[in-house]
Amino acid sequence: MHQRRLNLQLATVATLILLSGPAPAQMQVRVEPVVLAPIMQQLPLSGSVLSPRSSNVAPQESGLVKRMAVDAGDRVEEGDVLLELDAELTRLELRRLEAMHEEAQLMYQDAKRLADEGRRLIGNKNISKSQFDSRLATEAAEEKQLSQLKLQIQMQRVRLDHHTMRAPFAGVIGFKNTEVGQWLGAGSAAFQLVQMDPLRVQARVPERYYGEVQSGTRVTITVDAFPGDQIQAGVDRMVAVSDVNTRSFVARMDIPNSNSRLAPGMSAHLVFSLGGEDSKPVLQVPVDAIVRRADGSVVVWLVRDSTAHSVEVAIGRRNNSHVEVRSDELRAGDLSVTLGNESLRAGQNVTAVGN
Repeated sequence: MHQRRLNLQLATVATLILLSGPAPAQMQVRVEPVVLAPIMQQLPLSGSVLSPRSSNVAPQESGLVKRMAVDAGDRVEEGDVLLELDAELTRLELRRLEAMHEEAQLMYQDAKRLADEGRRLIGNKNISKSQFDSRLATEAAEEKQLSQLKLQIQMQRVRLDHHTMRAPFAGVIGFKNTEVGQWLGAGSAAFQLVQMDPLRVQARVPERYYGEVQSGTRVTITVDAFPGDQIQAGVDRMVAVSDVNTRSFVARMDIPNSNSRLAPGMSAHLVFSLGGEDSKPVLQVPVDAIVRRADGSVVVWLVRDSTAHSVEVAIGRRNNSHVEVRSDELRAGDLSVTLGNESLRAGQNVTAVGN
């Protein structure tokens, strides 16, 4: 009876061992520490090369085109003559006003002489009060007439100067819309003037990066025309008006173009360097420590006291080797599993091996 009872107990133990399965084997995994440090992320975007200033240059006066000084494609500096309108009638009108001014000046001098004489005579009562007042009124009227003619002469000189069109800024003539002998109305576009130095590179930044792309953010720019050349620039301005259709914001960078290699309309490829040494330190794990589950969640496996533990995390910025992670259960110095983490089970005994 005793032997039968012992056999039954051994059989029960064996059954329990079979049901519980083999004890988990000690697994060797590779680990790297969780670090707290600033992170640099590279954000690639596409953009365009634009001119920061493009103007349809028009005359301020109407007239017949007398001389063309430039053609399409010409480079001009600020103040260069673009064209001249026939200004003969305006010039003659200026001469007429100048002659009237000379005459008015003589009239004023005579009226002033009589008024000064009246001021001396009125003290001795050698002139009546009405005669004195009349002389003063004549002096004032002639002085006013002289001032009006001075203003008319100034206006006419400005009009004469406006018959010569000049470049408002340095650039290249994009198109020419008139020719010698053509009547050109005031405000009618005669040329398109496009600034070429500096040029502007513009790109749309997704909404999620709006707080990270700021004035001064470093950008590496390449263009298809010169694929091997890199242009280093900084963001000059973020336009704080979103495109509601794309949920994006415009970043602008002005770049020098003194050698005229670049032209408006070229496509540009930009890489924004986000974060860096001056940014706020964040928790990071190696890229290989990230495990994505079928339900969409993201976990990082940690080794604590030779035991595997999974921690669900939210991921942020990423560079070539590390990913920003956020979780209340993570701390700097934790050992994250970078090799062997796909087959781990919670509570499994593991042996951690450094990279």
